[in-house]
Amino acid sequence: MFVRRLCHLLGTISLVMASQAALAESTQQQWLTLTGDLELDANDSVSAHVILRSQPDSFDLGQRFIRLGYRHDLNDDVSLSLSYAHVSTEVSGGSDPVQHRLAQGISFPLVHEVDVRVQLEEVFGVTGSNDVGVRFRPRVRWRHDLNQSGKLELQLSDELIFALNDTDFGQTSGLTANRAGAAVHFDVGDHFGIMPGYTWQLVNRSGGPTRNDHILGLTLEAHY
Repeated sequence: MFVRRLCHLLGTISLVMASQAALAESTQQQWLTLTGDLELDANDSVSAHVILRSQPDSFDLGQRFIRLGYRHDLNDDVSLSLSYAHVSTEVSGGSDPVQHRLAQGISFPLVHEVDVRVQLEEVFGVTGSNDVGVRFRPRVRWRHDLNQSGKLELQLSDELIFALNDTDFGQTSGLTANRAGAAVHFDVGDHFGIMPGYTWQLVNRSGGPTRNDHILGLTLEAHY
């Protein structure tokens, strides 16, 4: 019952934010994700990700993420995850500010082809600040095979990002962003995958106008 109410709430908030998009400042971005994971045993795996995000309306590098993660499967349906990310933001003519992120999550199925991930994230070690920002990030995702082999898959997802406290590095309590995405995942052999996609992101900026981002993404994967 809680999960269904949560999904209903996410859907309602997404519709409200979508209605704001026409009033928002609009930008275009490109995101490239390189990811690899390694199975340690039947229930445990580790992963590494490099994420490169462009600056708005530019092909210049805007942000760089280096993320390490660990996942433990409780059973065939439910998994727990823990990750650390080092994030640097490119600043023209100045030193690049850095932040660190820890995230803890749980993933589980909701209904046929639909899964949910609930994540808590702490942002700390931000350049020039001693504050710790806490964020709540629920995501709902629909996955559907496009062929009988299962090597071609359509994914639709929606993620909301809530800030749970105020910080001196600019985080303000409340709904921070909504990310709605569509992607097609291709298996390339037994160990590799490629996933092009589009993400619409609405960002509520503290002290500034709402930003409406149109993001073209490409993910390259390796699995062992």
